[in-house]
Amino acid sequence: MSNDGIQHIGEDQLVFGLPKHMEAVAGDGENTYWEIVPGESACALCKSLRGMRFEKNPVPVHPNCACEVIRVPPPERQPRVVESGRLQGFGDNETHRFEAGQKITITFLNLGPFPAGVYMRVDQAEEKLSGKLVPGLPESFEFSKFGDTPLTWKLFLLYQGLDGSTIEYKVRG
Repeated sequence: MSNDGIQHIGEDQLVFGLPKHMEAVAGDGENTYWEIVPGESACALCKSLRGMRFEKNPVPVHPNCACEVIRVPPPERQPRVVESGRLQGFGDNETHRFEAGQKITITFLNLGPFPAGVYMRVDQAEEKLSGKLVPGLPESFEFSKFGDTPLTWKLFLLYQGLDGSTIEYKVRG
């Protein structure tokens, strides 16, 4: 058998443009990462690494590297809007069935002109009343349950107040 097709890659050589000991990651939102901050006089390799995040401290990128390496938190994950709508006037109601994580947040905004409220029921089990929602001031309510995600949620909302007001809502989870 011949070793003609095998090439040794030393510790100081590049693999796909990165030093062999470095591995770039996209991040899973649960770790802290390292990021290279090249200076103005940095080499082309270091400048190409600007903004990349690494699971392990990548120092040194190469011998005599003077780049700053900082520890950065993962980007915050913003819950997505899974449902939204409007409740308009006395007795108006909505029922939604959707999939989300283990926590949902319902945000209401009373568009006015009168104070009004909302009765909330989640999964035929947990109930909450918003109380009087002042026109123009958003108010949020959280619900949670345990299980393997995505979880199926069933939400019932009932407008409570005088006719003539509108309440806008968004469900994030």
